[in-house]
Amino acid sequence: MPRTNPQLVDARRARAIRERLINWEAASGRSFMWRSPTITSVEVLVCEILLAKTRAEVAAPVAATLLARYANAEELAKARVRDLERLLYPLGLHKKRARHLRACARDLVARFGGQVPASISELMSLPYIGRYAANAIACVAFDAAVPVIDANVARIYGRVFSLPPPPPRLANAHDLWALADQLLPRRQAKVFNWALLDLGSIICTSRSPACDRCPIAACCDQAASTVDRAPVSITLHL
Repeated sequence: MPRTNPQLVDARRARAIRERLINWEAASGRSFMWRSPTITSVEVLVCEILLAKTRAEVAAPVAATLLARYANAEELAKARVRDLERLLYPLGLHKKRARHLRACARDLVARFGGQVPASISELMSLPYIGRYAANAIACVAFDAAVPVIDANVARIYGRVFSLPPPPPRLANAHDLWALADQLLPRRQAKVFNWALLDLGSIICTSRSPACDRCPIAACCDQAASTVDRAPVSITLHL
């Protein structure tokens, strides 16, 4: 499958997006327990499982309660599924999440001594850890300079660069991941990724984007369509 040509992303535009998002995140970013500098890699992994298809504000209190009771992978591996289900009930899909969480903890104990691996390939070998979660864990827990793309982030990139809709499985949107990797700053990847996630939740929403409050509106094709400025699009082969 063809990949994005790096020359198609203007360097000045990419730099402006990075700087504006990082500055905006410093002033307006959300605060969650999984963004604490003292969080452990196991706690990051647990939070990512709970965050799947769930708003962060809903997952946060459940994650705090769960991690107060099960502090490490060994304790989670020994947990009764019924107990996990009760704790996870507020998130919905609690039975499925409980099974996934314990299966992942047991695999961590069996294959990695209860420690979360740092490599993307090993993270993706864990039960129910896909491309997004593996990248998010590697970035947050191990400071890896890797992009994260969920539906919100894909929507932002689609609007900024006039992209066609991505495939149903974002893990297969290879050119979109390549574009995200080009835009990612190597030294502040974690903050940049958080900024994108926050932007998609707060400002660049699916139905009513607040372009007048967006820190990267000046770099965005869709925002440009509302003012007297011609959009600058790129071509991706999705």
